[in-house]
Amino acid sequence: MPRHWNYHFPTPEDSKSTSVPYTKQQLDEFFKHHDKNGDKLLSKEELKKAFDDLQSRNPGFRAWRAMGKADTNGDQHISQQEMEALLNYAVGIKYQIKA
Repeated sequence: MPRHWNYHFPTPEDSKSTSVPYTKQQLDEFFKHHDKNGDKLLSKEELKKAFDDLQSRNPGFRAWRAMGKADTNGDQHISQQEMEALLNYAVGIKYQIKA
C-alpha cells in the first residue's frame, strides 16, 4: 500500500472509543434543552446552536433544512406539534454519542 494513503489500521484502543446513535427520545430532550427562552418553540438560531452542539459540520444548513422539513405552518419556529418531523429528520442523520 502506498505510504500516502493514510489508512488507519484498527487497534485494541479503537474498540474502547465506541459511539452509538442518539435515540429519538434523547434527541427530543436535547432539542428541548436548546429552547433557551422557554417559549416551547425552537427558532432557527436555537436549532443552529443545537446542531452545532451535535457537532454538525454545517449547523446553519442543518437548521435551514430542519425548518424546511418540520415547520409545516411556515412561522419560522418548530412547535411541539412539529417536533416529530424534526426528530425524524435528526434521527435520520445518525448523530453519534461519543462513549
